[in-house]
Amino acid sequence: MTSLVRVSSFVIPEMALFYINLLWLSDHYLEKGRKQMYFLILTALVIMHVLFFGFLDIYIDNTMLYNVPHIIDRPVYMVFFTRFMASIPPLVISALLWKSLQLQREREDSMELKNQVLSAETKALKAQINPHFLFNSMNNIYSLSQMKSDKTGDAILQLAEIMRYVTYESDKDKVNLQEELKQIDNFIQLQFLKVEDHDNISYHIPDCPSHLKIAPMLLLPFIENSFKHSHFEDQAKGWINIDIQIEGSYFIMKLSNSAKLQDSKKDTTGGVGMENVKKRLSLIYPKKHKLEIRQDTATYNVRLELDLST
Repeated sequence: MTSLVRVSSFVIPEMALFYINLLWLSDHYLEKGRKQMYFLILTALVIMHVLFFGFLDIYIDNTMLYNVPHIIDRPVYMVFFTRFMASIPPLVISALLWKSLQLQREREDSMELKNQVLSAETKALKAQINPHFLFNSMNNIYSLSQMKSDKTGDAILQLAEIMRYVTYESDKDKVNLQEELKQIDNFIQLQFLKVEDHDNISYHIPDCPSHLKIAPMLLLPFIENSFKHSHFEDQAKGWINIDIQIEGSYFIMKLSNSAKLQDSKKDTTGGVGMENVKKRLSLIYPKKHKLEIRQDTATYNVRLELDLST
């Protein structure tokens, strides 16, 4: 019985110190930056703990038979010193645990912030299809309708499909890769409406497995950027090469086009759309993508590799 009382007189106060520091002191003072108040209250708490339970130890030693010489014969100051030393481990452990929980919460908050940024950037990318492209496409379609061209219906469907994709599919975390590639093809076909001869544009879009998924609106900004700066309407100087390959779960896009140096610099350093794509790649595919962009006075080259394995 005596042993139970003595053990309880140590364990229960240490547990109380542990939880008081973890659940109350740290949250109410340390988290709010009130360090002076925290240490003041902590010091007062330790002093009260040492005094109260030190005198309790003396009372137990004097009233209960406990035949352990090094406890019975210990001087009074050792009683209080023992209590002081016993108070340190629960306070240190609780402080370390609180700090660990704080770091975990900060990581979770950071991830939540990144997700919010990613969501905002995804919404921004909805508008990344250049408005001039939309207006030009509509004007081209109007011209086709005036000429009663058989291409009019297909052109309207292609434009509608792209706008549907930009409006609805970009809200999703992932879409089928074949759906993203389909919109690239629709985009290219609409660009062909600008010129009758497009032999200076070569592109290869392969069939892909239905299980492969990709974040929406990652590829289309690259394609639009290429058409925007290639001046492909100039048959003598403008050109575009697009080569897409799929090797297992790896996606590879090689894109090159003619470009004036000032156009390339403007887009890679100041283009909001391209910067958003780079940020999205770093957030969605950390350590699972490789993006190389090279440019000189006459050409613009992009090589994008993605590991689409889940």
